[in-house]
Amino acid sequence: MKNLLVNVSKIKFLQILFVMFLLNSVQIFAQWNFQLATNQELNSNPFRQTQPYSDFISSFNIGIEREFDAFNVLYFGSYSKFAESSDIDYYWHQIGLYQETETMIWGGFLEQRFNKDLNNYFNYVNYAAYIKKQFEFLSINWEANASYSSMNYSVIPDFNNWIVSTGLLARKSFETKTTLIGSATFNYKGFKNFTSSTDSLSDGEFTYYNSENVNISQFVLNGRIAQSIFEGTGLALNFNYKSILEGSGFSASLIQSTYGDTELYDDPVSQEGYSYSGTLTQMLPAEIALKLNYTYTDKSYPSQGVYLSETEYNINDSRKDTQSFISTSISKPFYLDNGNEINLNLNYYMLKNKSNSQIFNYDINTLSLSLNYIF
Repeated sequence: MKNLLVNVSKIKFLQILFVMFLLNSVQIFAQWNFQLATNQELNSNPFRQTQPYSDFISSFNIGIEREFDAFNVLYFGSYSKFAESSDIDYYWHQIGLYQETETMIWGGFLEQRFNKDLNNYFNYVNYAAYIKKQFEFLSINWEANASYSSMNYSVIPDFNNWIVSTGLLARKSFETKTTLIGSATFNYKGFKNFTSSTDSLSDGEFTYYNSENVNISQFVLNGRIAQSIFEGTGLALNFNYKSILEGSGFSASLIQSTYGDTELYDDPVSQEGYSYSGTLTQMLPAEIALKLNYTYTDKSYPSQGVYLSETEYNINDSRKDTQSFISTSISKPFYLDNGNEINLNLNYYMLKNKSNSQIFNYDINTLSLSLNYIF
């Protein structure tokens, strides 16, 4: 609890510095944008356990943005509170700046996550920079992009890493109200402090990591077709393919899952496979939008072995998962007389994950209600 109080003090200090920077700017007439949001979620298995237990999760979010002549500055913060597992409440925030023109956007940000003692190994500081350039060639709209990020964990430095990503996206629309989108992305992930072939979290029990191949390169292809079917009705189909070109990545499967985490539990760079999905969007009267989605994913993890039981681990086989995801959402905007906007969203999703590794067989059902106030 003491560490959390210290972390909250750091958060407040950073918030004060940020607000002082904005208020003391000479750009007196710069444009302000504010956003307040909350999400109330009933989740049947928020921690992706084989023996699930449910929890009610409340998140409270704030967004502040100020537009200057040369660039924009923003701040986002989110506090997540658990009704049954209050000892893992956490706070995440991000400070960034960016500049956007008709053909280019560039920016950078610093983000942090603060946790209580029970899951403080998810404490991190991440900083990143990115640039995107749009252009037209052969009557096709293109976007070239590149980014760099550096992730730093205070408790588990073996997982500190950096990622360089570069990609190209093409978009083409037709008079038939059809839009085709294709992209290709190259990712390279390197680990900063990896010096041995033993996973530090396993107390030397597992030695299946190799310092020569722990860094990993990955190629990602994505294709999307969107079609307007009727007035107010649209269908989008998407296909994604991931291939590891070299290396295996550094498995985090020995770390217990926590809510909101992606990299340590299910690193998108350290996996390969394919997925396909379909999304149906229907606009209803009063600007109500209804969306239905189905996604199927088949993926493998070269850096992970297979848990035959909770204690028996086989390093000779690689973990392979299939995942089915179904979601539906309904949203409605409300426009106030003062120009402000309120968005109301009701969401439901069901996820089923099947794996040859026993501890990764789990189901999730989630019902959530979110309210977003923009002013």
